[in-house]
Amino acid sequence: MKFIKTSTLLLFIACITAACSNDDKSDVEMTNGVALSVVGNAFMAEDDTEGITLHVLMAFAPSKDETIEIVMTGNEGDIVRMDHNTLHFKAGQKEATVKVLSNAKHVLSVPKTLSIRVGNTSNPRIKAADDGVKITITPDSDIPTLTSQQLQLIEGYKQKYGFDLTALLGKVPVEATVSFNTADKESYFKGQSQATFKGFSIITLSEKATEETPVLKMVDNPMGLTSFFYDVLKRKTVEDHEFFLKQPYGNAIVQAIKYDAAKEQFSVTLDDIKLVPSSGKIDFIVERPNVYDDKIHALPFVYYFSAWERVKKLRDEGATVYIKENGKNVGYQVTDEFLLAGGSIDPLRWLAVSDVSRDTFKNSPSDWIEPKGNFDFTKGTMTFVFPWDFDAANGYEQVRVTYTMHRGK
Repeated sequence: MKFIKTSTLLLFIACITAACSNDDKSDVEMTNGVALSVVGNAFMAEDDTEGITLHVLMAFAPSKDETIEIVMTGNEGDIVRMDHNTLHFKAGQKEATVKVLSNAKHVLSVPKTLSIRVGNTSNPRIKAADDGVKITITPDSDIPTLTSQQLQLIEGYKQKYGFDLTALLGKVPVEATVSFNTADKESYFKGQSQATFKGFSIITLSEKATEETPVLKMVDNPMGLTSFFYDVLKRKTVEDHEFFLKQPYGNAIVQAIKYDAAKEQFSVTLDDIKLVPSSGKIDFIVERPNVYDDKIHALPFVYYFSAWERVKKLRDEGATVYIKENGKNVGYQVTDEFLLAGGSIDPLRWLAVSDVSRDTFKNSPSDWIEPKGNFDFTKGTMTFVFPWDFDAANGYEQVRVTYTMHRGK
């Protein structure tokens, strides 16, 4: 997923172009940059019916009608379609949206990454302002089959607590809103104050559930944030040309694993979501070690990143990577120390790195919020609020999540 581009960037491009001219010319004679961005989630299951929305934004409104072609690559097998790939902009119109929809062929066995960019335009001065966006199509949602033991536990909860837990199992609609602190909003999120992600999580009964305590496990898209997490991770590591790829260890690792954005896979799970029937509250914070073996209170997200798996393989094999120093290639063995010194792309190294049980940033005003979870079978909702951060963040981002239970349950 790309973060939503703001009109500020495009206006800057347009103004620079205009400044190079000797007189004030019309937009017909200026380069008009066009930016693409993904609205919300950049991930979609093949059996998804909601689709992915793309936002198309010109730097400034054209003075006459224009057309812009949107080009998709990587869609072998016709897995998805765009609701329209030629956009007709009326004079004065600078924004439009495109919907990417599944063709419901149900043929994928592994995720497929597609690239979408600006193609031909009716005016040679209307040009792409960036490289476009990438979206990922995943196989049909794989809903775990409940065992006889799990079904017995669920029936026990119904008799003991009066609710049917199946209303929260399977493919459950979720909406997550991430509110950015002021400094991160400007430094990392292109001036956005918040981002909203709508989708589904796949939820099952955890193996940790007992007769007294229902425990949920989100086996796919926990909290609705997989797409967001992946975007932040890539921006901090494999796609960070300003810092990570500029330092020798990071660049050497990315080269050694032959990182390929179109082929990489990323997924997240979340266990230990304990429902407290007596209060309607949810315990979902655990104590765990971070990458430096310090204990922190956090959500126990478990990440899978195919590129990181290849890095771990290099480490386990004691492989050597080469870094140019003073004009010579110097070999370094891939060890934990080497990775912590700058070569790690471990999601745990970059995502959710601070304790969430207390305010560790001490910003004024505070951007920390107390982690809370609640469920209400009468209202048909399960909600969470919690602080979240990433490496080198300026404070906490505030996350608010709402799950809508299945109807008729």
